[in-house]
Amino acid sequence: MIGIEQRTLNRSWLPIDWQDLKMAFVVTRREVKDTLRDWRLIIPILGLTLLFPGLMTGFSQRMIDFLNAYNSELIGERSLPLLMLVVGFFPTSFSLVIALEVFVGEKERKSLEPLLSTPLTNKQLFIGKLMAAVAPPVMASYVGIAVYALGVTLFVHPMAGQAIILVTILTTIQAVLMVAASVVVSSQTTSTRAANMLASFIVVPVALVLQFEAYLLAFEFYGPLWWITLGMLVTAVIFIRIGIQLFNREQLMGRNLDFLRLGWAGRYWWSCFTGREENQGDFPGWKGWIRQTAGIIPMMKLPLFILAMMLVVSAILGVALAYIVPLPEEMLLELRSSQMQSNVTVIRDLLGQLPVFIFAHNIRAIGLLVILGLLTFGVLNIIVFMLPWVIIAFATTQFALVGENPLVFLGATILPHGWVELPALMIVAAAALRWQTTIIAPPGTKLMSERWLAASADFLRIMIVFGVPMFFVAALLESFLTPEVIIWVYGS
Repeated sequence: MIGIEQRTLNRSWLPIDWQDLKMAFVVTRREVKDTLRDWRLIIPILGLTLLFPGLMTGFSQRMIDFLNAYNSELIGERSLPLLMLVVGFFPTSFSLVIALEVFVGEKERKSLEPLLSTPLTNKQLFIGKLMAAVAPPVMASYVGIAVYALGVTLFVHPMAGQAIILVTILTTIQAVLMVAASVVVSSQTTSTRAANMLASFIVVPVALVLQFEAYLLAFEFYGPLWWITLGMLVTAVIFIRIGIQLFNREQLMGRNLDFLRLGWAGRYWWSCFTGREENQGDFPGWKGWIRQTAGIIPMMKLPLFILAMMLVVSAILGVALAYIVPLPEEMLLELRSSQMQSNVTVIRDLLGQLPVFIFAHNIRAIGLLVILGLLTFGVLNIIVFMLPWVIIAFATTQFALVGENPLVFLGATILPHGWVELPALMIVAAAALRWQTTIIAPPGTKLMSERWLAASADFLRIMIVFGVPMFFVAALLESFLTPEVIIWVYGS
């Protein structure tokens, strides 16, 4: 059965068929009934569902009256969706408590063994537990939003329909995201205390996103909010996939203590980094090590393809932004070829002294790309990779808007060093993306920890063999060759 699940997982992004859902609903009904029997959970949820929206409605009325007295009606009206966001979020916060209990809590209470002995698959168990943790708080949140929106519309000020829809969808997706992450934590820890401590890594990011959403709601920036909604939905799907991939009933019941095996991790990582793991325990020599490192590149076909597609998207986005947000006329005049030579002559001597600075800047950008990508499963890796190319496309289009040839501009300003810098950035970013997405990749023959450590060692090898030398050569070309080419092209 496990082999069948793994082959299915390799074929699709989130493999859930109707049979899985049917069996998962059996688990969901059982879990929801148990939750509704616990008055310690029901009373707080009902209180937040019924009393809190009424309290917020009364507070909204007092706030509007106070602001009207000082001719600040607009501030009061813009604050109403923020309170609705809070009303919707509070009940869903209980989903975190329920989700942390679904596996490790039942294991401690000795009530998990009968469920795990059923013919349900690991996938069906996980999905059933996930839906059971989401359903009661989300339904309570819907009731709270409806009560608040109706009360504010009748007694305070009509609510915008788009704001109500956005808050409802955001609340749902945030609940699914928190629950999916919590269920993963609950299935991988051995005690409720450990699960509760790890929950802070879920609450804090969601709270930060909630503050940003409140800012956008206050200024009625609904467009970015829809993009945030899409991003959170993708993140929730990623966590569900992680949970389906990692959940294993045998490991859950057989693991009583968590051990942090730093010694083993360090030895395994060093074996992968030095090439001993691939060479049956023997160091392959420096030439063999470099050949092994070069052999990693064909294994990065999918990350390289994704980054190549994002490069095209960056160019399109930069061109579109140039037409949407044109530069001021006086700045556009500085882009004319008559001004190009004098501008470059001023900075040529300065650039000649800065190859180390340019090289260090590229290394810092890679460090930022790696850290942010690890925290977001590669999403911010792609965004950081796209930023410079969006800027280049934006500047090139602005150059074309003043009547200059954009191809000549790219050939003079980007090509002299870009033919080295772009491949270096592509290779390094692809190696980082391969590492960052290991946890959501289809399962293989190795453990997830082994695959994660091996991918991190492969990234560092790629960085040493290809990234560092190519970035240094690109910095030299950008400091000494590119200014001379610009002066030669635009000198006449």
